[in-house]
Amino acid sequence: MINKALFQNINSTNPRRVLSFLVALGMVLSLFSIWISADVEQPPINIPPLEEVECASYIVVNRTTGEVVISKDADTKIFPASMTKVMTVALALEYLDPQDYVTVSQTAMDATTPNSTMMGLVVGEEVQISELLYGAMLPSGNDAANVIGEAVAAKGLELSCVVLPTPSATDTSETGETIEPTEPSLMHVFTIMMNNKAAELGLVNTNFTNTNGLHNDNHYTTAADLAVIMDYALSFQDFVTIINSPTHVFKATNKHTYDGWSIARNTNYLLNDPWILGKDTKVAQVVGGKTGTTIVAGTGMAAFSLNKNGSEMITIVCGIPYDLSKKQTIFVASVMDAGAQVCYDQDPVDRISGNVMDYRPCNSPVGFEAEGVVEPTVPEPEITPDIPITPSEVQQPNEPKNTENISEDEGNFFSKHPVISIIGLVIIVFIVAVVFLVIIPAVVHRKRRKRSHRSSQDGIRRI
Repeated sequence: MINKALFQNINSTNPRRVLSFLVALGMVLSLFSIWISADVEQPPINIPPLEEVECASYIVVNRTTGEVVISKDADTKIFPASMTKVMTVALALEYLDPQDYVTVSQTAMDATTPNSTMMGLVVGEEVQISELLYGAMLPSGNDAANVIGEAVAAKGLELSCVVLPTPSATDTSETGETIEPTEPSLMHVFTIMMNNKAAELGLVNTNFTNTNGLHNDNHYTTAADLAVIMDYALSFQDFVTIINSPTHVFKATNKHTYDGWSIARNTNYLLNDPWILGKDTKVAQVVGGKTGTTIVAGTGMAAFSLNKNGSEMITIVCGIPYDLSKKQTIFVASVMDAGAQVCYDQDPVDRISGNVMDYRPCNSPVGFEAEGVVEPTVPEPEITPDIPITPSEVQQPNEPKNTENISEDEGNFFSKHPVISIIGLVIIVFIVAVVFLVIIPAVVHRKRRKRSHRSSQDGIRRI
C-alpha cells in the first residue's frame, strides 16, 4: 500500500530531503494563498443597455450647445422628490450670502416628517448658510431645505422682489363676521419665489408647493424642465462645488458644540464610483448631481458631467419604480453613458485626457490639497449662449452601446478557473509529496541494498 510505504520511508528519509520537501510544499501553498487573495477586489460589472432602463422619463442635454441628445417622455409630468432641492439651493445662492448665519425656526422643523431625510438641525440652532447648502444637497436634509427657504423668503420680502397675491377679506356665512386673512408664511412665500423663477425660466409644466420635494399631488415637473432648472443652478460655481463633494464635515454650532458633529455623505453613488460607466465610456468626469426618492415618485437623479470631447452634459432620470430604487445608480449610468456616446459621435475629438477615475473628487479644506499632484487643465469648450432646450430636437442613438465588459485580458488563470486551479494545486502537492517521500527514498533504499549485497559477495570471495 502507498500509505504504508509513505510512512515507512518517512523514518528512513534523509533530514535534508524532508527539509527540501517542506520548502517546495511551502512554495506551492504560497501560490495558492496568492490566488485566494487575488479574489478580494472589486469585480467588474455591466450596466444595462439603454433599452433596459426602467423609468418614467429621461433626458440628456448637451449644455454646451443647448441641444437635446437623447430623451424619453421628457415632457411627461413626474414628481421630482428631493431633486426639488436643486431649485431651493440655486435660489439661496442667488439671494443669500453663504457666509451669513440664520436661526432654525420651529415652523421650519414642523414642516418636516419624522421618517424623512434630515441634516440633524434643532430649533434655535444658529447655522451658516453654506452649511445648510451642504446639508440640503448631500444627505438631502429636508430640515436644511426648509430653513433655507425661510431665509430666502425673508430676503425676498426685504428686497421687495416677491409679488404676493392680494388677499381678500373672508365673510363667514354662519356668523356674518369678516375674518381678516393672515399673512402668508415664509415657507409659502418661498414657494411663490420658486414658481416665479420657474416662469422666468420659461417652464410651463412645473409647480412647486414646498422646499424639499415631500410628496404633494400639486408638486410636479418634467425631465425637460428639470434640465433647465439644473442648468440655472450650474450657473453658480458654489453649486458645482457642493455637488462635487463626496462628503462634508459639519462645524460646531451653538447647539452642536463640537466640530464634526455630523459627517454628511453624498447620496450620488456615481460620484464616488464613476468606473461603473465602464472603460469605454465617453464620460470624462462625473461632476455631481442630486438624487430624489419617495414611494410615490420613485427615484431618480439630476446629474452633471463632462464629455471627452469637452461638452458639458446634463442627465435627468425620473420615475424609476420605488421597488427598483437600488438600481438607481446603474440606470443613471446607462442613460449618462448612452448620451455621452451620442454626443461624442457628433463631435469625435478628444479634448479632455484621462478617464473618469482621473477626475474622481476628494473633499478637503482649501489649501490642503495633495502634494506633488498637478491639477488637470480642462480646456473650456466654446459655449453657444441662449440656445433654448427643446425636447423636439431629440436624437436617439443609432445602435445601443454594447456595455458588456470583455474580461479575457483581465485577471489571471486562477480567477477565471478556480475549480480547475484548486484541483491542479492539490495534484501538484500530491506529486511533490510522492516524489520526496516515496520515490526518492525508495530509489535510495534500493541503491543501498545493492551496495550491501555487492559488499557481502566480495567478502565471501576474499574468504
